[in-house]
Amino acid sequence: MEKQKKIALINDMSCVGRCSLTVALPIISSCGFQAVPMPTGIFSAHTEFEGFVCADLTDKMQSFADHWKNIGIRFDAIYTGYLATREQAETVKRFLIDFKKSDTLCIVDPVMGDNGNFYSQIDESFISEMRFLCAMADIITPNVTEAEMLAGVECTQAPYSADHIKELLISLRNLGTGRIVITGIESEDGQIGCAVYDSYTRKANMFFTPKAEGRFPGAGDVFASSLVSAVMNGKEFTDAVQIAMSFTCDCVEKTALTDEPRGFGLQFEPQIEKLIKAVK
Repeated sequence: MEKQKKIALINDMSCVGRCSLTVALPIISSCGFQAVPMPTGIFSAHTEFEGFVCADLTDKMQSFADHWKNIGIRFDAIYTGYLATREQAETVKRFLIDFKKSDTLCIVDPVMGDNGNFYSQIDESFISEMRFLCAMADIITPNVTEAEMLAGVECTQAPYSADHIKELLISLRNLGTGRIVITGIESEDGQIGCAVYDSYTRKANMFFTPKAEGRFPGAGDVFASSLVSAVMNGKEFTDAVQIAMSFTCDCVEKTALTDEPRGFGLQFEPQIEKLIKAVK
């Protein structure tokens, strides 16, 4: 029997509100991998909930990494998400230097902002750290705002022109990342989708689907986690992007039909069997 692959997940744990590790752990585990979390912090709920409580684990991250190194843990993939401080980003750099081998897939979701604005606790000084991490990655999954921040251009608001997205792909390609997915692209005809560039084939693609009304926190985490699962199951990159996009859109559509407040995230759990069949 083939040895089960291990994937390191470096992200925060938001206990209420489906995002970050509470999304990545069940999706990636269900798709056949041993998910090994390194929590950057534990939140009572994600930061859009008022009065959330947080336990910062910055000072524990390097200790976790040192212990894993001492006991000989080897990762087949490393997937990084929200990092709250430059110190955490520095720790992740060291982690990649220690654990990223020639055959280790590295996926960086450069979580910094959305809708033209930085997230809480993130500012311009963080952009250079994310550029460095993206340069070390095999795949990056920024949304449009994060792509603009990484490219060093003024943040804009939707809808986005095809020319603007093309310019962002070119700028991100120059960071040295092998494969790029820009998510959350609202087109001028009212659709939503993603743009893809593969430096190995030198091909770019854009995929769109009808847009559901409203915001859906955690949708980017669902997308990135399903993309990781599809790629690690051997799917071609473009096919993996379309699988992740289809699954995320299906979760959005099903969640939109419920009366649960949007802040609780996408109800991906009832749909996960479809993803397992798609990636296998």
